[in-house]
Amino acid sequence: MEAKPFSLGFRIEHPQGVIDRARFGTFAGHERLGAADYKVVHHCSNGGSVYSFCMCPGGTVVAATSESGRVFTNGISQYSRAERNANAGIVVGITPEDYLGGPLAGIDFQRIWEERAFELGGGDYCAPGQLVGDFIAGRASTSLGSVVPSYKPGVKPTDLSTALPDYVIEAIREGLPEIDKKIKGFAMHDVVLTGVETRTSSSLRVRRKDDYQSVNVDGLYPAGEGVGYAGGIYSAAIDGIEVAEAVELNMMSQQAATA
Repeated sequence: MEAKPFSLGFRIEHPQGVIDRARFGTFAGHERLGAADYKVVHHCSNGGSVYSFCMCPGGTVVAATSESGRVFTNGISQYSRAERNANAGIVVGITPEDYLGGPLAGIDFQRIWEERAFELGGGDYCAPGQLVGDFIAGRASTSLGSVVPSYKPGVKPTDLSTALPDYVIEAIREGLPEIDKKIKGFAMHDVVLTGVETRTSSSLRVRRKDDYQSVNVDGLYPAGEGVGYAGGIYSAAIDGIEVAEAVELNMMSQQAATA
């Protein structure tokens, strides 16, 4: 195995109408268009890049915690895309140089920030949250505004400046107003950031050869996102197809050799 890049950040949650108006203008709300989505990126002065990940129009922020004493988030859209809010990961790419260690160092690094989110959320699996206006200004949020967060069991207003590494916070703080220039309302005061988004993709890769088999275990075919060969649903599906084809080809080669 080897360590690989992944990303850290927050979930950002807007009223769906704000995104619809920014993207569709006077056609916002048209039944043939449905809920608008977006993909954004900003290259920061500190060398990092802030980008949107897993954008969920008309969706919800969901609890994805898999271990006790830790909190991390994800997002989903139902088929109807009819919920009140839009949400997306707003994340910063990191590399193995940011979390020095062996192949499992990235998992340890993720756990540090998931434990911090648990603490900031009050220790009861509520997620820590902050209004974008307060986050940009560098002050703690003491209450929520007009945007009602969808995360269950709830969002605790706090200061997210210690929820992630300093360079990630700096990059997001710089990036939000810049993205607002492209999508009006993206950085409006009451928009909610919910922490943390730590599992954009696997932090390790199980190495494989050109024939898709493990480099040191014949007959083992590492596939999909968990072993580091995808970054989402579609890419994981494509990798699965390619691995299945490799398995079939290998079986045919073995049969031909014994015929």
